[in-house]
Amino acid sequence: MRKITLSIITAFVLCLTILMTGVSALESVVYGDVNKDGQVAVTDATDVQRTLAKITELDESATLAADVNGDDDISVIDATLIQQYVAKIIDKFPVEEEENVTTPTEPSIKVNPEINIYFSNNRNWKTVYAYIYNNETGETMSTWPGTQLTESTVNSYGEVVFSMKADTSKYNRIIFSNGTAQTTDTPLTVANSGYFIMTPLHGKFVCGMYPYGQENEGTIKQVNLEYSKGYNKRITIWTPVGYDANDTSKKYSVLYMTDGQNIFGNDENSSPNEWEVDETVLSYMQNGGDGIIVVGIDNANAKRDSELTPDIGDVVPSYNNGGFRNGTGQAYSEFVVNKVIPYIDANYNTNDVRGIAGSSSGGIESFYIGMENMDKFDYIGAISPAFLLYSESTWNSYLSKFDFSDESALPRIYFFNGNSKNDSLEQELYPSAVAMQGWMEKKGYPSSLMKTVVDNDATHNELFWAVYFPEALTFGLGY
Repeated sequence: MRKITLSIITAFVLCLTILMTGVSALESVVYGDVNKDGQVAVTDATDVQRTLAKITELDESATLAADVNGDDDISVIDATLIQQYVAKIIDKFPVEEEENVTTPTEPSIKVNPEINIYFSNNRNWKTVYAYIYNNETGETMSTWPGTQLTESTVNSYGEVVFSMKADTSKYNRIIFSNGTAQTTDTPLTVANSGYFIMTPLHGKFVCGMYPYGQENEGTIKQVNLEYSKGYNKRITIWTPVGYDANDTSKKYSVLYMTDGQNIFGNDENSSPNEWEVDETVLSYMQNGGDGIIVVGIDNANAKRDSELTPDIGDVVPSYNNGGFRNGTGQAYSEFVVNKVIPYIDANYNTNDVRGIAGSSSGGIESFYIGMENMDKFDYIGAISPAFLLYSESTWNSYLSKFDFSDESALPRIYFFNGNSKNDSLEQELYPSAVAMQGWMEKKGYPSSLMKTVVDNDATHNELFWAVYFPEALTFGLGY
């Protein structure tokens, strides 16, 4: 019995040794070195030819070394490529070029769609309901006024904070109410965490967003980069909690945004409202999303109309004045692509996932930059975009210059516009903003890569852009 056992063990070890030796041999293969003498020479091409003539037979590692064009087949092409390599006509085999190709880094789709949401009862409603539904399918979690919230705690402001779970894979909208007063329809996404009541607006309330329980809101740094029009442009760089410049093993995607003064609300030049971009990204990260660096590019105030107007044709007569008449959006686009992106990539731990977004004039310019540089941007957010500057025929002519046949090379695009009867500008922007997706579909752009959203309560300001930014971000990232 003992001898049999020892024999079995010995055989097992021998097989394991052979297997490991084979693995080692496969891992150390040198393409073109068919005879494994440490160099690529004419004799290696001869060995391939002899194999094709069935004079000799190659073992597994030699077969791998011989397949220099990487098509999983040994042919006369491989012999010819080896001869070309020896003659220094080529300096690399096709199989080596294929192995060096890197695919774009995709966001890690690891966020659990069922998230915890929190509502700070800063209006001291006696009863709070959450009406959760899907505005596309019509599915509701419960009938109006929704689920009465009971699970609660008290925050440092003395406000009662209610909490509940919501499945963002089934539902995408939420309305908070006390049975009478209510908020506007508000997106529910994996980039949402905390909600509170901000501003009364035409009989409803607008929700504010915050990352529940998060005190550290990240770090902001500002730099000035030379702009081609003879002045410097301020760039605001926000890095989230946990970003470590010394930890180069962790890479972050980057979102570039126009109108940098208004996305963080961090200085005296900012709008009374802001996009709450940092709060949204932190909420997304709380729910398991990858880290994102946000880069805001300041507008030049009086020069804003010119900077953020792409010159793609004749501006419609009613807007052909001031900065719109002589748009310099191409220079702005080149600044973002040739100056800002290289600066960020050189100084921060970034991967190659990028987005670009903006509103109004910043919305049309962000769309233009993304379209002109589809190889550099994975998603575009065109919020209340000023597409009305150009006619449908001009847009059709512009879009015709692109080839949309390779879906894998196209960015995801989120279009948003309000349609409030109380905001004439948003209503003016509405027709072209909601028509763009259809115009693009006619040119072959896949409908699955675009989303057009309208809110009949939304007005033209950062207040509502902040409400819809989480949805723009998550759609762009593929949720």
